[in-house]
Amino acid sequence: MIINSSYYNHYNLKGRYTPEKPEMPSWKEKYAVTEDKVKSNNYSQDNDAFKAYTKLEEIYYPLGVSNRAKYRTEAELYAALSQKYYLSGNYKGYSYSEIDAMYTNELEMTLYGCLTTGGNVSDPQLKRGIMDPSDSEQKSYNRNMVNVQLGNIFSKAGLSSSLLAKYNMTFTIDPLNYKLKVSGVDDKGIADNIEEILNTDNNSRELFYHIMKSNSGSISKDVLLKYHALSKFKSVTGQDLRDYKQTALGMVNEKGENVLDVYKEALKTTNVVPALFKGDAYRDFAENIEKLLTKGFSCIPDLNLSIEYKNGVLYDVVNESVVVSRFQAFI
Repeated sequence: MIINSSYYNHYNLKGRYTPEKPEMPSWKEKYAVTEDKVKSNNYSQDNDAFKAYTKLEEIYYPLGVSNRAKYRTEAELYAALSQKYYLSGNYKGYSYSEIDAMYTNELEMTLYGCLTTGGNVSDPQLKRGIMDPSDSEQKSYNRNMVNVQLGNIFSKAGLSSSLLAKYNMTFTIDPLNYKLKVSGVDDKGIADNIEEILNTDNNSRELFYHIMKSNSGSISKDVLLKYHALSKFKSVTGQDLRDYKQTALGMVNEKGENVLDVYKEALKTTNVVPALFKGDAYRDFAENIEKLLTKGFSCIPDLNLSIEYKNGVLYDVVNESVVVSRFQAFI
């Protein structure tokens, strides 16, 4: 039995998410199978964690429904579950961590109708531990799923596997706007079609994240620092940090405006950063700019990432301009 649980703040707890309509909990979204568009990180439902979280929801879902019918307020619920698990003496045969896990799982299923992050796996009803997949297993599964997603996208667009097999393609993605360009295809019509479908539905952005994760151990920290600064500045100001030049007074644009002043002003009105974290966002950005200036902003290349595609399979390539060894002198 699979419980179709979804997030809903039944007791309207302050400070907790309150959707207008029930939404999928984060752990189910993580394990959701996507086949018609690129998803950068894919996780198998054969993993122990998914099976454990599913079992916990099956166990505690009916209890949550029953509790919400029985207890009118959050306070009544807390009192009842505290009595049940900690004070009644009915769970003397379990360790404190096991009792606490059962209490936490039933409480969360009652409050929200789901286990928002997967649940407490110390629950004795699981009866065995959870074995995470190895890094190589996870990487292999993820790559296979991205290959399937790309194949489905191309097929849906009328690009058959036999047609695409004629080409050894390379996809290159800009790190600021995530615009993808394809090379290795001598038919402009086909090349344009491939670029059009991969530059929709966030496919190029998700493929960028997939490449970045696949090469995470080899990308220079300086290149990543520049990428994150570019992304943050773009999201808050709408501007391209590369339009600013490094001077003795910091980074300034053609109008003579300092990048930190522009960022601070834009933070006042943006909704991208919650008000509570705007101070931290400015300090973090200013610290990153200082580091980039020290290393020489214009000397650090952009995080343009590439990957090859042949016969329905992606192949990692060495992105020479961004690898760690390229910047050992800065470390």
